[in-house]
Amino acid sequence: MNTKKRNLFLIAGILWLIAGTMVMKVGVPFLINDDKNFLLGLLGAIAIFLIFYIMIFSKYVNKHKNRILNDKREKMKIWEFFDKSSYILMIFMMSFGMALRFSGLLPNFFFEFFYSGLGLALSLSGISFLLLAIKNINI
Repeated sequence: MNTKKRNLFLIAGILWLIAGTMVMKVGVPFLINDDKNFLLGLLGAIAIFLIFYIMIFSKYVNKHKNRILNDKREKMKIWEFFDKSSYILMIFMMSFGMALRFSGLLPNFFFEFFYSGLGLALSLSGISFLLLAIKNINI
């Protein structure tokens, strides 16, 4: 299945936004319900957000934007919103995150700040992809 490049940004944006929302659905309830460590959890979530968004996810958005826009084809395969290494990273992150969460090795406080910040970073990356789709409406 081939599609316009703009649609690749839409697909990536929707998937990243869904992933971010799902991750936040784990962390935010822990954060909201933690009366003793709320401020510490919130500061931790902000730190995780900044680390993941600035150092990792914004670079991925830019990498895929350039790869898609510089591709000579007019239409690309629907799954080419990511490259092979990004799919591998996504599978690793999801598998590791689920295994860690269900292992019981870490306290809820970890998920409170880590998943809240990570989910927000993923969601903002999804929004970045959606903005690229709007910006590149004619491709």
